[in-house]
Amino acid sequence: MKRVIVLMVCLAPAMAFADETYTNADLAKFQVPGAYNNQDLKRLPPLPVQRRPAATLPAYEPAPVPTASLQAWYDSLKSERDALAAEMTYEKSQVDFSESAFAGDTRSYDVRLGYRSQATPLIRELQKRVTLLDQQIDIALDAARKAGAVIDRR
Repeated sequence: MKRVIVLMVCLAPAMAFADETYTNADLAKFQVPGAYNNQDLKRLPPLPVQRRPAATLPAYEPAPVPTASLQAWYDSLKSERDALAAEMTYEKSQVDFSESAFAGDTRSYDVRLGYRSQATPLIRELQKRVTLLDQQIDIALDAARKAGAVIDRR
């Protein structure tokens, strides 16, 4: 109960003056030096308006689209991504082979059981690089779209 009373005492002045609005007639009470009222603003001379622009700019001509450079950027990213994806596919096939029934021959140089634990860091790194290249390819395609260039995605 005590908290409610304290809250009401603190909020009473705010509630009393909350609906009060000020008009130009209130300026006479306050005597604020340098304050303008509406009559002062009406007495000011009109501002000069410029009829035509001071300088005319040349017509806008869009810059030529560097399609060849954007296509080369996209092609280099795509070839690097394809190479890393092929390497990742090869490593995954080696892991699959190591877990098959054919991986037990001790006379061959093929991978053997347990290769998954050895190849896991490499496969994770390849997945990370492929994902980063996918993001860079998206950036390249977005830059080409913003420039108005058409990229051949084949």
